Amino acid sequence: MKKTKKIALAAILSALGVVILLLGSIIEILDLTMVAIASMLVFLTVIEIGGGYPYLVWLVTGTLSLLLLPSKFAALLYMLFGGIYPILKAMFERLHYIVSWILKFSFFNSILTLLILLSNYVFHIPDTELGFHGMVYLLCNGVFFLYDIAATQIVTLYLVKLRKMLGLKNFFK
Repeated sequence: MKKTKKIALAAILSALGVVILLLGSIIEILDLTMVAIASMLVFLTVIEIGGGYPYLVWLVTGTLSLLLLPSKFAALLYMLFGGIYPILKAMFERLHYIVSWILKFSFFNSILTLLILLSNYVFHIPDTELGFHGMVYLLCNGVFFLYDIAATQIVTLYLVKLRKMLGLKNFFK
């Protein structure tokens, strides 16, 4: 019975993630916001189910998004960063906080560099603002730092207040 509940929750969260990313794909100004919101579903999976289920939610949501969404940017960003980062964040934060931040920023900057390479040299996106400029990295790293802090605060809010209120504390144990 427990395994059925876990699979059902993973499927529901995956479907919800695709719908959220679809909104970001349709309303393109919201694509980054929707990737961040969809990543919260992976955080929820890490907290409530654990094991391999967060990877499953990330892969199913990302794959379906890449296949179904009209604009692929949100899906690509989710696959490369938004979906996997909650899993990595949970692993990194088990380490010393200095090591954790070094690993987080290393991962982020690797993905940022990959996205710049893909957009400039593979997809030939005519966007002169996105390039290997110090200001791009500085701005993006600042936004990433704020995202990480906000994600931590949202997870803390969920653990302290919302989890009890929703009755999920021992639902999957």
